[in-house]
Amino acid sequence: MNQTVAAYPPANSTSLDNNHSHSKIVQLIPRYAQVLELGCSTGAMSRLMKEQCEAQVFGVEKDPQAAWQAQRYCDYIFTEDLDDPKSLDALQFEKFDVITLVDVLEHLRYPQQLLERLKPFMMDESVILLSVPNVAHTSVRLELLTGDFRYEEAGILDATHLKFFTLNSLKALIERSGFMINEIDYTWHDLPDSVIARYLRQVGVEATPRILEYFHQPDAVAYQFIISISLPKHQAQGKSNDQDLFKDNHLKPISASWQTWGHMFANLQQKEQVIKGLETAIRDQQDEVTWLKAQVQLQTDELTRVYATRSWRLLRKLAVFFRGMSVQEGLTHS
Repeated sequence: MNQTVAAYPPANSTSLDNNHSHSKIVQLIPRYAQVLELGCSTGAMSRLMKEQCEAQVFGVEKDPQAAWQAQRYCDYIFTEDLDDPKSLDALQFEKFDVITLVDVLEHLRYPQQLLERLKPFMMDESVILLSVPNVAHTSVRLELLTGDFRYEEAGILDATHLKFFTLNSLKALIERSGFMINEIDYTWHDLPDSVIARYLRQVGVEATPRILEYFHQPDAVAYQFIISISLPKHQAQGKSNDQDLFKDNHLKPISASWQTWGHMFANLQQKEQVIKGLETAIRDQQDEVTWLKAQVQLQTDELTRVYATRSWRLLRKLAVFFRGMSVQEGLTHS
């Protein structure tokens, strides 16, 4: 296993919308924590943990090029395949306050085995913070409803995903691995009713309020699940697993995410004010153009009346006469 000690360079604080897995997970990490970040990629979240938590970060990443970039923010970096049963052997004497698995489990062939291998690295108060995309998101449901399922370069149906999870199947994985759930949160992406209705029309379904409500339920708008898990307290005492400790956690209604909604509405209100200002300016310009057109029409009508008078016709004749006289006079002098 390759190990690199890396200095953390000073950097400007990176701010993320609260509707982002990195932001939600970093908020759950205590200050000065020792963190094992599995699947650290190029170190984007490592940097946040350094800036916001002053954490000591041990990073593990399969891709050597990504690991090389992550060493800017990790105190230690290891290049390993997490599906390898020996991938964490070099850390066997370490204990961590927090272990993170941000969009990692879906890329593994054996996610349960990895979770089980993390137990020796945990203390009684340690937690694992993980995020997993929700394959039961409204967008996927609608595509399946119309008979479509295609892998993508990124997102829920990323072509590199080996596993797909709903909330229930993720809970079952956690339970089988011998952990208990402390908290469930989620990032969300809600679809407009017009988009949902368009898909429903393709299969001859009317988008009634009741049906639309189904596609706006928390487990349908959840884009990623954010879950905190830990070892059951009795397990540290050597007792058998008690199924009652596995809580029947439910997602919070999306309407309770006031911070996220408030941020979005503030942006919308600001944009709405800008739009209203532009609309007012456009109306003023339109009024000015209308006034100028009216003035031009008045001048045109006045000229038309002048052209129609006998005086104007006489003046035109005199002008032609004098112009002719000038021409003859010029010829005479020549």
